[in-house]
Amino acid sequence: MDKAGTPVLGRVLLGRTEELGHLERRAELAVQGRGQAVLLRGPSGIGKTQLLRAAEQRFAAQGMRVLRAGCTEVGSGSGYVAVRELFDGIDEDLLQGAARWARAALIPGDDGDQPAGGYAVLHGLYWLVVGLSGEQPLVLIVDDAHWADNSSLRWLDFLLRRADNLRLLVVIAQRTGLAGGELLAGLSTHECCSTLEVAPLGPDDVVDLIAAGLDEAPAPAFAARCGDVSGGNPLLLDRLLGELRRQGVQPDAQSVELVQELGRDVLTASVLTALSNQPEHVTAVARAAALIGTSPPHRLAALGQVPVRAVAPALSALSRCDVLDADHTGFVHDQVRTTILAGISAEELHATRARAARLLSDEGEPAEAVAGHLLLTPVDEPWMQSVLWDAAASAGRRGSAEAAMNYLQRALDSKWPDADTRTRMQIDLAGLMAQIDPAGALATLREVLGRITDPRARTPLAALFARAAQPVYSSHEAVDLLVEVIDQLDAVIGPEPGPADQELRTLAESALLMAATDECSTLPLATARARAMADPPGHSGSEMLALSLMAMLSAFEGGSVETVLRRARRVMDARDIPVDGMTLLGASLAFELAGDVDSALAGLERTLTETRRRAEPVMHVMALGFRAVMQRRRGELAEAAADAQTAADVAGQELPGLLLTLPLIAQAGVFADVGEPERAAELLGLVVRPRYEEFGWEWYNYALVQAKVLRQLGDLPGTLEMLRRCERSMAEAGITNPMYVLWWPEAVDVLVELGRRDEAAALAARMSEDVKRWPIPKAAGLVALVTGLVAEDPKDAVAPLTAAVERLEDCGAIPDRIRAGHRLGQALLRAGDVKQARQVLRAAMDVANRSGERVEVAAIGRLVVQAGGRVRNPSDSPVDALTGSERRVTAMAADGLSNRAIAETLFVSLRTVEVHLTSSYRKLGVSGRAELTAILRAER
Repeated sequence: MDKAGTPVLGRVLLGRTEELGHLERRAELAVQGRGQAVLLRGPSGIGKTQLLRAAEQRFAAQGMRVLRAGCTEVGSGSGYVAVRELFDGIDEDLLQGAARWARAALIPGDDGDQPAGGYAVLHGLYWLVVGLSGEQPLVLIVDDAHWADNSSLRWLDFLLRRADNLRLLVVIAQRTGLAGGELLAGLSTHECCSTLEVAPLGPDDVVDLIAAGLDEAPAPAFAARCGDVSGGNPLLLDRLLGELRRQGVQPDAQSVELVQELGRDVLTASVLTALSNQPEHVTAVARAAALIGTSPPHRLAALGQVPVRAVAPALSALSRCDVLDADHTGFVHDQVRTTILAGISAEELHATRARAARLLSDEGEPAEAVAGHLLLTPVDEPWMQSVLWDAAASAGRRGSAEAAMNYLQRALDSKWPDADTRTRMQIDLAGLMAQIDPAGALATLREVLGRITDPRARTPLAALFARAAQPVYSSHEAVDLLVEVIDQLDAVIGPEPGPADQELRTLAESALLMAATDECSTLPLATARARAMADPPGHSGSEMLALSLMAMLSAFEGGSVETVLRRARRVMDARDIPVDGMTLLGASLAFELAGDVDSALAGLERTLTETRRRAEPVMHVMALGFRAVMQRRRGELAEAAADAQTAADVAGQELPGLLLTLPLIAQAGVFADVGEPERAAELLGLVVRPRYEEFGWEWYNYALVQAKVLRQLGDLPGTLEMLRRCERSMAEAGITNPMYVLWWPEAVDVLVELGRRDEAAALAARMSEDVKRWPIPKAAGLVALVTGLVAEDPKDAVAPLTAAVERLEDCGAIPDRIRAGHRLGQALLRAGDVKQARQVLRAAMDVANRSGERVEVAAIGRLVVQAGGRVRNPSDSPVDALTGSERRVTAMAADGLSNRAIAETLFVSLRTVEVHLTSSYRKLGVSGRAELTAILRAER
């Protein structure tokens, strides 16, 4: 055996043929581009580390690049420690493009772009692996993963979800018998991950090792007893044989009882015996090394309280007695290190850890390195709080909110912070918790706000409270708080505040508008506040958010179209002011409501570009969902389907466990548009959210799609009730602009179909009057549409429906234009003008075909036949068989983008792109990009 107790004879690793074979087979699959992972499990001393070292040689022989990290107890509470060791010394030229976000985790004090959140770092590290594995098949080995920090484990989980098409093998070694936590256990659930239990040595291997260790073949009973007491554990067996050799024991039947007597405590006994035979300073150096490593010598001397000149001889002595390895770089096994520390009382161990931390701090080691030691000791000293606070700031910059929270909580558990320091730490803690535990953030903020009375100090905390409240459906509480804080602030700053106070007030007002807009019950308050506000100058992000929300809220209540457009344009034109995705989304929605759909789509494209650049998946998905809804309203169903499916892909892959409803609603809407109500209903059934009807814009879109599905399934009363629910909800929310949610044109049509024409006429008249306050072309077109729908005499319907077709086509409201053309042709038929009916219906059918509105195509086609015409079936194209995401990916591939460029642009993994391309090749009957480009160009 070697010094670590590894079963080695010559250069052969004994008893590990099966394990090495398993790892080699997984490596072969990885080299083929089928990403693999192995969770290697076994008790301490079973030989996991040496097995990995032997496997490394075989991986290298297969042309693979191997990166390795060993986790430690000290690093377990920190952020990205294992990741930094894995990629230590990596070429910084690889940290470009999407991979640049990995810099925050890998390079201390990097001055580059700071990540907007933890996701960006995970995203960047993934693309770093994509780049490395593209150059050469890659192996990532994480040893002692039971001590891996949570940030690194979260990234491994993130990576394995995207590993399918990478030339990547991830090997994670875990010691059994120690709690590894849910994150580590969860890695084994990935489809690409297999679990490999390292088995005890077999009887034949035990015999061979005894013969090698004691220089003669053992008696069967002796070998059997050695196997029993060691449990086939190589480290224990090695220590047992060492003791037997030192005592001159022969491996015969008479020595069986002595083997039993030494027993399984042989490791502890051997270590303690080795140290007991050494001078005290050697034991002191061993204990110091067990806490801070074996170098530099002066640190070991300081911590062990021995002369510096005594350190080198002590390390040599520890190597000779099988405590340290031959080159003094580490212990022969971590269990030996643990055994040495077990010989110290808990009180002494904690005190020594605290002294180690102070030593590292005084020598200028990074705060996170010092804080790792502080997390392992309850010793509480005044100097510690500043180190922990600095460590939290460093971890936060790395995108490791969880590690930062660990440090801050440890500092807050101390008795030394004064009241002001404690409050500031809690505020920092709440900011971090808002990212991963918003409910916990709210609890912390409630406590802090209960102590702070200064309105200026309370204002940013109230804004943070609003941000944390939204994902846990508590915006109503944030609204009450912000109203109170704004009133308090106004009493202090007066009617003419200075620039700093004005920015504070704008921050509070924008947070209030955002929170109050979230739910229908508080929307009237938001509208009233926005109506009373003067337009901010737009010098900051807060002012731009307020301006965006003011534009949107003004549109909700049907204010001035010109005012809405002016505010939205100011937001979009302010290129030198940093604005967030929510600001751009609000302005885009305002543009659409004001009839400027082109500007709305331009705003969404800008949002997508910015969220992609900053790796912000939640807002990216929201922007895709918004755009899909707008494209449906324009009749651009292929584009809507592509956006909706891409949003669903990103949400499912990048944000598992987070329910974002808009992608589902958008997808369901497209299925309803193309005449697949069952598939639409299935998707809508997945939309489950507490008090969903309280959440305005998304619920209104859900309700309109649900109504369309119910109508296609023949449930007209259910359709009408869903539309009336929209009407009631809007009234309760104070939304007076009838163009915000277009429930009423559908309701008029359903009432006519139900034979309730008088009700339909009354509703049409009322809504036509309301719409006059919002003079946009689409509004005029819809008024003409419902006027024609309720006309009892078909001749009276012709003029308004003709006007509806013209106005709706001019403003790009294609689905409504198709309906108007459908109803106009129907009216002309009933009026006896068959020739004109045929012409109108064919025109409407052409528009419906181009849009993809299959339900309308079928219905209009039947009327064309009634009018004596023939239905021209459009020639089917193989491209029509592609899904929305497949269309988008193939179009980008045909334009020359690489798979990686497509994946980065669409915010999806390489695997997703590969799947879409493979499926598209199959559907189109092509074998590669050249043929794909030719067929798509022919379609254009």
